[in-house]
Amino acid sequence: MIAEIKRVIPKLADQVGPDLREASLLASLYQEGGAAAISLVTEARHFGGNAAADLPAVLRAVPSPVLIKDFILDFAQVDYYAGLIKSAGVGGPGRVALLIISHLAGLKTGSLIRYIYQRGMGVLLETRNIQDLDLLEPKDYPTMIGINHRLIDQLEMDDNTANLTPETVSQYRALVQDALIISESAHGCPGDVRRSIGAGADAVLVGTAFMRAECPRAAVKSFVNCLQVSPG
Repeated sequence: MIAEIKRVIPKLADQVGPDLREASLLASLYQEGGAAAISLVTEARHFGGNAAADLPAVLRAVPSPVLIKDFILDFAQVDYYAGLIKSAGVGGPGRVALLIISHLAGLKTGSLIRYIYQRGMGVLLETRNIQDLDLLEPKDYPTMIGINHRLIDQLEMDDNTANLTPETVSQYRALVQDALIISESAHGCPGDVRRSIGAGADAVLVGTAFMRAECPRAAVKSFVNCLQVSPG
């Protein structure tokens, strides 16, 4: 379970203002609920992120792996995040990964992935469909592949649901082999999580459901517990 912190939910921005809770607090609550990793949306214009304040705070608050979600399109952004991690003093090799959205990065996707690895960070490559992998040579496939059920071009304003199928996962698996396949977005309840994992995803990323929950710790725990199998 990857639990996400995002200050603004564009789809609800007219109804709900920015979430001003401390990112470090939310990360701690998520970890206590059983999240294996934290996703931090740092994109400022549309999602209200504050990388300079929130990333070091999250890294210091929890030992969990952290995924940074921004629209990474050039090497300078990679250098910026590498600098923030270094200044926090608690990054550790490979603890932090950057999200690369394949169709937005376009033909620069492969070179960005290689540069991120050179700077000591991991990569989660986000795709809309398997055709997005055509932008890469197989040698450049990262160790984490995301399948986003929402339309990031529309700032996830759509009403799509988590509809991952075993057939889709099999198609991805044939190409990416042992990479982690992560089902992203549109997981509104534990049942959505069960369907994604049942289809073959290795992990799920959940954001809005946790940010909107009255008790984030309990919400994460309920999503995590839905995957527990009783012995016998």
